[in-house]
Amino acid sequence: MDSFEGQQFVLNFSDLTILEFDGEYEEIKKSMEEESYVGCEWMLRSDATVDFPTNSCFFTLHFYHNKDVYIVDYQSSVSDVFYNSDIPCLSMWVQYKGWSCPKPHPDLIREEMGFWKHFWETRIVDSDYLDKRYGERIIDFSDYIDEDEE
Repeated sequence: MDSFEGQQFVLNFSDLTILEFDGEYEEIKKSMEEESYVGCEWMLRSDATVDFPTNSCFFTLHFYHNKDVYIVDYQSSVSDVFYNSDIPCLSMWVQYKGWSCPKPHPDLIREEMGFWKHFWETRIVDSDYLDKRYGERIIDFSDYIDEDEE
C-alpha cells in the first residue's frame, strides 16, 4: 500500500513487466533492452486501478522508453478537482518510480478541459497540448521567499 499526503491507496496494473519490476523505470528499461528484437524504442500499455478506502478509479496508461507516461483513458467517481486524489497519487507514484510527470492525452483534455487544466496549472501533470494553448507555466518563486531570509 502506498500513501500520498496521508491518503492510502493501492495501484494495480495489468502489464506483467510493470508488475514484475514494481514499476521501476530503470529495471523495466534494462529488461526491455535485453529482450528487445526491434531496438530500444518500446511502449508498455497497462490498465491500472487506484484503489482508495472510499473509492477507486481506472486508467489506461502508456509507458514509453524515454520515461514518458501518457494517460489515454481515465474513469473516476470523483470529478471535483479539489477532492480528487486519483491524479496526484498516480503522478507521485510514477515520478517516484523514475518516470516523467504523466501527460493526459489531448483527447482527454478536450473532453474535460477545466479538470485537466487544474492539474496542469498545479504541475501535477504535464501537457504539451496545454503548453501550446495557454503558454508555458512559469512559477514566480519570489512569492515563496520569506522576507526575513533575504
